[in-house]
Amino acid sequence: MKNTLIAAALAATMAAGPLASPALADGKASTRNIILGAGAAYGAGVLITNYNHKKQARRAEDASRTRRQAAYRQRFFQIHGYYPR
Repeated sequence: MKNTLIAAALAATMAAGPLASPALADGKASTRNIILGAGAAYGAGVLITNYNHKKQARRAEDASRTRRQAAYRQRFFQIHGYYPR
């Protein structure tokens, strides 16, 4: 039984061998894919850098707005003794 299974597995492997041959390499396609991959990587880097820059600018604007609102609230309270809600 064991020999039969081994023989069947070996026969299946030998039969499927020619079907799983490697693809032929095309020099132009390989070069094009390398160039496209490099362009995609560069584009992704630019997009990530731009996103991080905009995020930092937005956080700075939010911090500035919060600081100015607190200063206005404090000054209003000093002048009027209350701050309207």
